[in-house]
Amino acid sequence: MWKNKKRLYVFLTVAIIVASWIVYSINQPPSWRGISENGKWETIFKNEFTSPKGFWNGTLYWDGEEPITLVRVHLTKNDTTVHEWDGNEVIDKGKPFDYLTTTEMFDNQEDEYVLRVYWEEKDAKQDNTIVLSPKPRYVVLPNLN
Repeated sequence: MWKNKKRLYVFLTVAIIVASWIVYSINQPPSWRGISENGKWETIFKNEFTSPKGFWNGTLYWDGEEPITLVRVHLTKNDTTVHEWDGNEVIDKGKPFDYLTTTEMFDNQEDEYVLRVYWEEKDAKQDNTIVLSPKPRYVVLPNLN
């Protein structure tokens, strides 16, 4: 009988720890993700949990066939500019490009984040709009630094 109670206590302890971890994780700022209308661009803005200062990275991925030249990235929050990047970066299919690193958290899920991407492909200038959506995180490692 004592063995059964011991197993029950161990099970309940583990269940409480896991439930607490999930509740903690859900209450952390979400990661933000979006895909362009044509499906050729994807962006992810997420916390780097191994970072001692809580850096957040915005990363772009190109899914076109040929390499392109990224010339501008413009991020807005509720129609107010948050970040701009200008340059000439050649991007290959699937190659990540970090357009933003910050310690600012984008934690209000009611905010609207929109990323405009400008690039050149075969001497033609193009642009796309990506609306970012919050994605809850269910397993977040606590930052103990």
